[in-house]
Amino acid sequence: MLIVLVGPKGSGKSHVGRTLERDLGIHFLHVEPLWMRYHAKCEAAGVEPNIAEGLRAVHRGIAEALRTHEHVCVETTGAAPEILDDLLSLAPPAATLVVRLDAPLELCLERIRQRNPTEQIAVDVDAIRRIHALSVAAAIAPALTLDSATLSEDEIVAKFANALAFP
Repeated sequence: MLIVLVGPKGSGKSHVGRTLERDLGIHFLHVEPLWMRYHAKCEAAGVEPNIAEGLRAVHRGIAEALRTHEHVCVETTGAAPEILDDLLSLAPPAATLVVRLDAPLELCLERIRQRNPTEQIAVDVDAIRRIHALSVAAAIAPALTLDSATLSEDEIVAKFANALAFP
């Protein structure tokens, strides 16, 4: 099963993914470092990054994880419809669980200020605001919506265990 966490930067997608990996054994593939490696490779080669090429590089990693793990959890802001659509095409709809994470902009900004900048693509505050608005407006039909501002790790685990019918 492909579990796609959709939410703004700073909404807690990585936290949820790591919690699922630790407590439910779901393989969490943190996508942002894959994009960062692609960008670094382009920079080292002196070429401009290309969204389509970057998608192929990132999605090869996701496809490989899907071949080797029963459940794979990935993250996206959903701000770019072509990236979200391509991501959702990696597994059949019946084998995909889309989860929206909601968090207010100010909480997202605070979380971003507190995190390790080497693990995330650097984005200025104006861009974060634009991404937040696009993410919130993303046209998705989530199977599950989480308010990441209020849920404890135990509540996150319980919601996913129920949604995935884990014992």
